[in-house]
Amino acid sequence: MTIEIKAPTFPESIAEGTVAAWHVLPGESIARDELLVDIETDKVVIEVFAPANGRLTKVIKEEGDTVESEEIIAQFEAGSIDEPITESVSERQSSTAGVVTTRLSPAARKLALEN
Repeated sequence: MTIEIKAPTFPESIAEGTVAAWHVLPGESIARDELLVDIETDKVVIEVFAPANGRLTKVIKEEGDTVESEEIIAQFEAGSIDEPITESVSERQSSTAGVVTTRLSPAARKLALEN
């Protein structure tokens, strides 16, 4: 069963957020309640978790994209997580070799930009 993954409902004071980091790549299996994606607003980073056991099938909003409250950001296929993964671990490691990701809180990012 395909499930649409949506950005969470933001409080009234927050108009939009930014996809900060995907923790799962399309095609990867994930268990229910595992972290899928971080959405950063000007006030907080909101974590979005897997709604069920299954596989992330499509990312609609990439890292750095702006999202509005309850906007569809990905598609998820609920089902067994024991099914074979389409991409091998060695392929994934070679595609991410040499990539270094640094995550900063909004306050740290602001401080870094000011200095």
